[in-house]
Amino acid sequence: PHAHTAVLRRVSDDTAVLSQPTQVVAAVRPAERPPWARLPDSGGQRPHRRRADEPEGLGARLAALRTRVMGSPRGRLAVAAAVVVVGLVAAIGGWWFGVGRYTVAPQMVSLTKAEAEAQAQRGGFTLRYADPRYDEKVPKDTVLGQTPASAARIVKGGTITLTLSLGPERLPVPDVVGKDFELAQAELTGAKLVPAKGSSRYDDALPAGVVLATDPKVGTVVKPGSKVTLILSKGRAPVSVPNLVGKNVNEARTILAQLGLTPEENYKDSDKPKDEILGQSPADGTGVEKGAKVKLEISKGPAQVAVPRVIDMPCQQAKQTLESQGFPVNVQLNPNGVARLQNPAENTPVPPGTTVTVTCL
Repeated sequence: PHAHTAVLRRVSDDTAVLSQPTQVVAAVRPAERPPWARLPDSGGQRPHRRRADEPEGLGARLAALRTRVMGSPRGRLAVAAAVVVVGLVAAIGGWWFGVGRYTVAPQMVSLTKAEAEAQAQRGGFTLRYADPRYDEKVPKDTVLGQTPASAARIVKGGTITLTLSLGPERLPVPDVVGKDFELAQAELTGAKLVPAKGSSRYDDALPAGVVLATDPKVGTVVKPGSKVTLILSKGRAPVSVPNLVGKNVNEARTILAQLGLTPEENYKDSDKPKDEILGQSPADGTGVEKGAKVKLEISKGPAQVAVPRVIDMPCQQAKQTLESQGFPVNVQLNPNGVARLQNPAENTPVPPGTTVTVTCL
């Protein structure tokens, strides 16, 4: 080897060691310039340059974060704690929204309104009331129904809607007297009642076809759907009842027979003369059919009194005794004699004012 020949030994990819008296020469790379300072090469091609506004990938950043966090025990512990907390929050939230915020609706059907309100207050519920309805069996202001139903799920402090009973529905029979049958029928139907045509009778005041009365009577309280019978007028009857008051019963019988009417006699005590008509029904002028009965009140006459005894009295004394008790006296034979006979006899019951005949000798 020549004196200036150098023997090289490989040390690394970038350096070489020279044997004595050689010297080590390190490979030197030219300093890199930042991308913005690079010049175009001789080939006229521009070097690749990343855009300044191009963001790094989200995946790369997350991967770097994961590597940094998971690379230390404290980071791994923090991650585990965070996972546990998130799991607890999710579990509690799921329990709350799925189960925890709910309870069951209390039983309120058959309670009175006051009892239901007290129970709602104890449970922290709000009550609303739907339109009430009638019920034949449930008393007024008692709960008929509820929404939600008893034992159904409801949010704590939620609202329960109650339907209250109005009690049994009852309706008064409307006043349809004096109305035409068709109008009365429509009014009863509108009042949830069932009209029915009943018998007819003569009436002096209302024309034929007009309602005279109802059965049940007007104002009677009945159930919905009850039957109401309408009694109609036949108009004025063909026979007018005559005035018989003050007439003798025999005369009244004759008049009624001529009109085709039948007397119905009833005797009663009276100061009026015996057999005098005291009253009648129907009243005079009332229209009736032939064959109708006319009730007559007839006097039995004044109450009878007993004739006192005047036998063996001086005639004048006997006369004074009878006259003082309201008996007219007829004296026969000797007015200055002694009473030997009297007619009617003593203690005979007679009408007041009956004349007593006294025979004096």
